[in-house]
Amino acid sequence: MTASGIITLLTDFGADSPYVAEMKGAILTVFRRATIVDLTHSVSPQNIRQGAYLLDRTYRSFPYGTVHVGVVDPGVGSQRKIIAAEINGQIFVLPDNGLLSVVAKDAVPAQLREVSNRRLWRDEVSCTFHGRDVMGPVGAYLAAGGLFEEVGPPLSELSRFELPTVSRIPGVLCGEVTYADSFGNLVTNIRRVDVAEVEIASVFIDGREVGPPAATYSEKSPGSPIALWGSSGQLEISIVSGNASAWLGGTFEGKVKIEVKS
Repeated sequence: MTASGIITLLTDFGADSPYVAEMKGAILTVFRRATIVDLTHSVSPQNIRQGAYLLDRTYRSFPYGTVHVGVVDPGVGSQRKIIAAEINGQIFVLPDNGLLSVVAKDAVPAQLREVSNRRLWRDEVSCTFHGRDVMGPVGAYLAAGGLFEEVGPPLSELSRFELPTVSRIPGVLCGEVTYADSFGNLVTNIRRVDVAEVEIASVFIDGREVGPPAATYSEKSPGSPIALWGSSGQLEISIVSGNASAWLGGTFEGKVKIEVKS
């Protein structure tokens, strides 16, 4: 696989954190010509699940050979592994804590290795900042065309968390919110393909009726709850000119029910 020279960063550091700049500096020290793209640094602190869904949503927009470095790492400094995986022609460097669960749900990694070759790390490694001292430099090495097998020994499996599924009973489909975006829109695990053969009567979240999916926000008045098919092909619940996460009390967790017409 030919490296693209592109490195993306996904972290829970916060948009204004100096840690982001430190990671970029470590990457550029190894590979000065790297193109660095920020996926997001606004993952909720230590929220591996949210990070996993955002990584899955964004990585497909990049060319083959892109290296994606993910740092949502509550276990930093512990015995958890750091891994490098090749999936769908792209490379991921991140902690082995479930952050790759959604990306890897339908794809077996073509390569999977433990990141353990200290020659690719910074000379001094902090127990609390493996993103800067380990993952960033290794990602830069790979993005510059380094050999994948040099990062460390092969692994047979990666850590995963259990993904929520869409359940069905007569007349009803049940799913849940997977994350809230920066606008407070609630993105669910229900996809268009899940309802391809049914006609939706109404959508409910945590017992509140939203109504059938609309095509655009303009179909409802400001302040109204609305369900739409987002750009990812997943059902989203929003408030027109508002914040659906705040509407539900500031949480992005929620049970979603779709009633279908018989």
